[in-house]
Order: sequence, then C-alpha cells, then structure tokens
Amino acid sequence: MKKYILPIVALALLTGCGKVSDVKDTDKPINIVSGTVEGTTRDISTTDTEATTDDDTVSGTTTKTAGNKVSGTTTTAKAGSKKSAVTRANGGSGGVYGTTRAVPVAPKSTTKTKATTAATITQPATQAPKADFEDCSTISFGISENTSNKIDVSRQYNDGKARSYQVLSADTSGIQEAIKKDPSKTVNDFVIKNDLDFDGYPDIFIIEKPDELNKTGKYYRYDHETGNYQAWQELNGIHFELNGNAELKQLKTTEQKEDGGYEEKIYVWNEQKQLVILKYTHKYKSGDSFLIDYVDYDNNGAEILRETRDENGSLVGGNNEETKS
Repeated sequence: MKKYILPIVALALLTGCGKVSDVKDTDKPINIVSGTVEGTTRDISTTDTEATTDDDTVSGTTTKTAGNKVSGTTTTAKAGSKKSAVTRANGGSGGVYGTTRAVPVAPKSTTKTKATTAATITQPATQAPKADFEDCSTISFGISENTSNKIDVSRQYNDGKARSYQVLSADTSGIQEAIKKDPSKTVNDFVIKNDLDFDGYPDIFIIEKPDELNKTGKYYRYDHETGNYQAWQELNGIHFELNGNAELKQLKTTEQKEDGGYEEKIYVWNEQKQLVILKYTHKYKSGDSFLIDYVDYDNNGAEILRETRDENGSLVGGNNEETKS
C-alpha cells in the first residue's frame, strides 16, 4: 500500500498547482495559463488595422501579416509602441501551451502629400498698335463707299498693317468724276501734301474742283502730336491752291482769269504766327492791252507801295511813289 500512496499524493499536489490538467477530450481546445509549450503549433495570421496621423496630417491604413508563430517565451514590446492582440484560430490536434505574447505592429507606411501652389504668371497685357506721328510717309487717302463727301485717312502702324484712323470732310463729287474720266488716277492725286506753315510736317490741300484754270478746295493742318489733320481756317479763307517757298518762308496763290489775266498773292507768317499778305499782283485787261498793279505790304498787312505798269514794265500814270499809311 505504501508504494501506491506516495504517487497518488504527488499527483494530487501537481494537479492542485495547475501543472497538469486532465484532458479527456482531445478535440477541445486546451487552455493554458502558464507553463511550457507542448504539442503542435499552428500558423497564425495577424492583421493590424490602425489609423495613424503624422505631422503632415496624412491618414493611412497599415496591413501586416505576421509570420509563423514560434513557441518560446513572451517578447515584451517597448514602451510607447502600439500593439495589437493576436487572434488565434481554434481547433486541430495539439495546442499551444504557454503565455500569449503581443505581436509588434508593422512599421507605418505613410505617404506625404504636399500641396504645391503654382506661381501666378501674369501675362503681359496686349498693347494696341501704335503709329509714329513723326513719320508721314505712310499716310494715304481714299473715298469711303459708305459715306458721301468724306475722305478716309490711313497710315501704317508698328505691326505693319495700314489702318484708317480719321475721316475728313470735303466735296468729293469733282474727284469721283475725274477718276471716272481717267481710271489711272486715285484719290491721292487730288490730295496735295505741302508744308504750308514750315514746321517740318506736310499739311494737305484737298482739291474739290480740279478744273483746268484753278484748283480750289479745303486745307488741313497736320498736328504731329496727335497725328490728326485739323481744319485750317486761315487758309480755307483763301480757297485757292497755295504753293510754299520754304527758302523764303512764303506762300503764293494764283487765280487765273479766262481772258489771260490773273491775281497773285504772296503771304508770310508774322511773329505772332498770323498769315499776312506781303505782295499783291493783279494783271487785267485794259482796252487792247494788259495793265499790272503791284502792291506791297508790311508785316502787319498795311499797304506800303502801289504802282501800275504795262506789259513792258513801264509805269503808267506816274503812280510810282511809295504809299505809306
């Protein structure tokens, strides 16, 4: 009896200390609190799902599949690390005996997205084409089909294109009739360019009546600061075509008469930039011959000399004395 009592007591002590659990059904899972691992280990799949937020405020999900579970002692995670509990699959033969350990979380995989702001590119504003007002060589003229008694003024701009930029008032009936008679002519043949105030820029005279004896029309002065032509009141009072003498700074106009006579006037610009008559010559029929009157004026337009001569240049009537006002 003694030899049976000692083993029974030893077995009872071991059972009370939790060393051995009596397992009758091998199909049920074995629960082990502490002790060594006995039996067969199984593959364990671990999925860690966690939302992580780094300094760049980028959210992501990290997935990690753990390797095979190795029996042994428990590994303790360092302080501050995030761990997920292992989920173990039940069933099968054998079991896992030992302490459950925490599986380290796989390193976070983060993608940093930095918002980049494209630099604002300011496109240069489109500039309107410009013309050189000092250059009058490209100015041309035409008659608009949609308007009557109007002259279109065009010039070339810095983009190489010619544009109409001004319309001048003039009687164009005589010009149109002359062009019909001679198709080789254009409007430009009836717009005479001439520097009539001697400022270095050509002014214009639009011939409204291009008859054989006299040409009459309208005058426009060129303003080089604006590039426009301005109606010229002083010269429009003369009405007839003027020819300029740049060397003498004089303007001359001649009105022809049907009987062979004429009236010639010479003008100058005085210090006040006023147009004053300097000389007047009048040839007229007297009987069967012609007489010529000569009149001179001072810079203020006052008459200072008057005389009459015949066609041979001889004085007539003894009126060769200087007349002063």
